[in-house]
Amino acid sequence: MTGLADAAARRRIAGEFGSTFFVEAAAGTGKTTALVQRIVGLVKAGVAMLDQVVAVTFTEKAAGETKLQLRSEIEAARGDAGPEQRARLDRALEALELARIGTIHAFCADLLRERPVEARIDPRFEVAADQEAQALADEAFDAWFETVLADPPEGIRRLLRRRSERVVPREQLRAAMDNMRDHRDFPGPWRRDPFDRDSETDALVAELAALGPLAAESSRPEDSLARNLREIGRVVADATRLEQASGRDYDGLEAELRSLARLPGWRDRGARTTTFGDLTRDEVLSRRDRAKSGLDAFVTASGADLAPLLHKALRAPIAEYERLKTRLGRLDFLDLLIKARDLIRDNAAVRNELQRRCSHFFIDEFQDTDPLQAEILFLLSADDGAVTDWRIARPVPGKLFLVGDPKQSIYRFRRADIALYEEVKARLIEAGAEL
Repeated sequence: MTGLADAAARRRIAGEFGSTFFVEAAAGTGKTTALVQRIVGLVKAGVAMLDQVVAVTFTEKAAGETKLQLRSEIEAARGDAGPEQRARLDRALEALELARIGTIHAFCADLLRERPVEARIDPRFEVAADQEAQALADEAFDAWFETVLADPPEGIRRLLRRRSERVVPREQLRAAMDNMRDHRDFPGPWRRDPFDRDSETDALVAELAALGPLAAESSRPEDSLARNLREIGRVVADATRLEQASGRDYDGLEAELRSLARLPGWRDRGARTTTFGDLTRDEVLSRRDRAKSGLDAFVTASGADLAPLLHKALRAPIAEYERLKTRLGRLDFLDLLIKARDLIRDNAAVRNELQRRCSHFFIDEFQDTDPLQAEILFLLSADDGAVTDWRIARPVPGKLFLVGDPKQSIYRFRRADIALYEEVKARLIEAGAEL
């Protein structure tokens, strides 16, 4: 943007209050300053009082800095203000410490404390910091894991056989639980597509077992391709050695096939002049690579088949985590967003009262927005109080003001997603906002 265009944009931000602006600019260009100047302009012009404004910042530190900057800008604006404007700015200074300037979590916590009955929560709830929430999750997981080992369901049973993974099964389950804990607003089951694991295993083992004997026919026993074939044959033979006595162990074979797929020898191609009996190097290489493709496909498909089983099994420790929080009167950070969203979306009286009370919303660092945050803000700024689906809500012109820089997005930090940023930007522009 040229200097003249930049100055014109800043003038519009500071004084054009009937338009929704989505400000996108690089670090250090004064996005937050523009946000603060727009708040001052609203107050000075009598368009809104400071207690009607909600400014959402990314951190509490940023909230404190924004308040200091707002105080400075208000005091500066008093210098050339008329009597009525000065009176409005004076009232704003008096109300500054009570202004709703803070994180989205702080805003949601305040809302829930106002409406605990409607939100169906403990009126005396306390917010569990990350460390406390993690300790409660550990307690819930440990209790569940001890119990589930006695009679593991299919998904857990299959995962426990993967002892050669870089991350041990117990740690994989614990990490998966945390992932589910961070996405509790998507509680539905995961789809499980048809996958005949046992038949796929039988066919793949037969194909891989046929590769091993080819190594003995190599014209160069130490050829790298021959060594790889011997290694494949050894792994398959070891994995199936006890089958005559105890039958085929499909859980164990699934784990062994995953390990086999990671062997570095698959990259070996051997010397062009090496032969394997009547077969050329290229013919054997083609068979080996075809088997590797099938192996990779099996690993992918078996993983996709296992995921919904683990998701189902891990609902139990998640439920225990919720029970522990309820017993202690705690809400974690995600609870604040979920319960506030549910209250706003499902209670028309609360939603409409907040729409009237909050005349303007300012969102800083929007590139790090959580999906629930976007939903809450869209519903509260909607021009139709009956709308409960944020994706069709159209904000009142000028009620939303967002600033961000997609290049600074902390990808998936607290569930931030740059794709959501782009989606919201597109929806706002479609609804009449200006970029």
